[in-house]
Amino acid sequence: LLDDIIEEKLFNPTSVCIALVAGGILMLGTEYWKKRSGKEQSELSLHELSISKCLMIGFLQCIAMWPGTSRSMMTIVGGYYAGLRPALAAEFSFLLGLITLSAASGYKALTMGKALLILNAGPLLFGIIVATISAALAVKFLVHVLTRYGLSAFAYYRIVLAGGILLALS
Repeated sequence: LLDDIIEEKLFNPTSVCIALVAGGILMLGTEYWKKRSGKEQSELSLHELSISKCLMIGFLQCIAMWPGTSRSMMTIVGGYYAGLRPALAAEFSFLLGLITLSAASGYKALTMGKALLILNAGPLLFGIIVATISAALAVKFLVHVLTRYGLSAFAYYRIVLAGGILLALS
């Protein structure tokens, strides 16, 4: 019922560009808040996260259903507000993504039924292995950039990308 309205309003290039810019501004604002509030030296570990902080980070993931936002961006920003260091916020994002995407993949596999049986297991297994290695390398790079530059590098990238998309469309 709302599917068509949501798709019409959110699944278009302009809406995606708005989400890219909004995410960039959110990231810059988060960096500014972190520096101003003195949360820069927070040493909170993943085990010290309260249920309410974990739920807050989880709910922030829901915003990522809007194309142009990013699940990892929302969980990393949430991790910052929860008091995690950038590296731990990225690790937490990766762990949440692993659980979320595994559950979504499992659900998709179950709903495919017999169509899944005709797939060759070899290429599927190879794809899973390559995806796992790629994800590990991407997380390592992300943690390095976050530790060195904070969210600002990603924020500016998002804003420039949105501008490039709008230029290409005009």
